[in-house]
Amino acid sequence: MWAVTSILARSLMPGMGSVAVNAIRSTIGGTILVVWVLATAGAGAFTGASVGAWVLLSLSIVVAIAIGDTVFFESTRALGLGRAMTISTTYPIGAAAIAAVFLDEPLTLPIVGGTILTLTGVTLILAPWAGHAPEERFWFGVGTATLASVAWAVSTVLVKPPLAEMTPVTAQAIRLPLAAALLWVTPWARSAPRDLARSSRGARVRVAVLGALTAVSSVTFVAGVKYAGVTVASVLSATAPMFGIPLAFIFLNERLTYPALLGAATTIVGIIVLHL
Repeated sequence: MWAVTSILARSLMPGMGSVAVNAIRSTIGGTILVVWVLATAGAGAFTGASVGAWVLLSLSIVVAIAIGDTVFFESTRALGLGRAMTISTTYPIGAAAIAAVFLDEPLTLPIVGGTILTLTGVTLILAPWAGHAPEERFWFGVGTATLASVAWAVSTVLVKPPLAEMTPVTAQAIRLPLAAALLWVTPWARSAPRDLARSSRGARVRVAVLGALTAVSSVTFVAGVKYAGVTVASVLSATAPMFGIPLAFIFLNERLTYPALLGAATTIVGIIVLHL
C-alpha cells in the first residue's frame, strides 16, 4: 500500500506541494478512523488512554508524517521514486537498533539474516540508478531521504509502548488527526483548499483514494509493530519498492532494470527467513 500511496502522492505534488498533499491525506484518513472508532468502541477508546501514551503517540506522528513523509516526498521529486526509496528504506536498521536498546526486542539470527537479505533485495531493485532527471537536485534529495529514514526509525519505536493500551486502529485514530492539525498550521498548506478546489475531477478522486489508503495502510503497519515487533514490521514495510518500482515504470515512466528481478527474488527469500 505504501508503494501505491507514494505514486498517488507524487502525482498530486506538482499542483499542490508535498505538505499540502500530506495535510489533505492525513485529514481524510484521520477522519475515517475517528468515525470508525467512535462508532465501534465509543469515546472511551480515547479517554481511557494514559497521558504517557498520548505523548508518545503525538511525538511519533510528528516525527513520522510531519517530518518523515514530507521530506520523503520531497526527496522523490529530487531523486526519483527509486533512488529516494533506496535511501529511505534503510530505516529498519535504525529501528531495530533502537528497539533492541530501549525496548529489549531480541535480535535473533533469523531476524538479522532476514533483515540483511530483505534490504539487500531492495537495494538490488533500486541500485542501478538511471540517468539524472533534468531538474535533479542530487544532494538535497540524498539529505531529505536520509532524514526520512531516521525519522521513520524513531517514530516506529515511539509508537510501540502505547500499543500495550490500545488497538492499532485507535492509535492511528489519534495519530493521523494530530499530524493533520500540525500540517495545516504550516504556511505551505494554506493554499491546499484552493488548489484542491481548482484541481481536476481526476485529481480529486486520487486525493480521496490516497486518504482512504492512508487510513488502511497506517493501521496495518501499526498492527505489525504491535503483534510482530518493531524490526519485523519495519523490514516488511521496507519491501514497498518491490511494488513501487513497477508502478513507477508504468505510471511515471521511470526506468526499470533487469537486476530488479534478482532483487525481488532476494527480498522474498529475506521475508521467508524472517519468519523462520
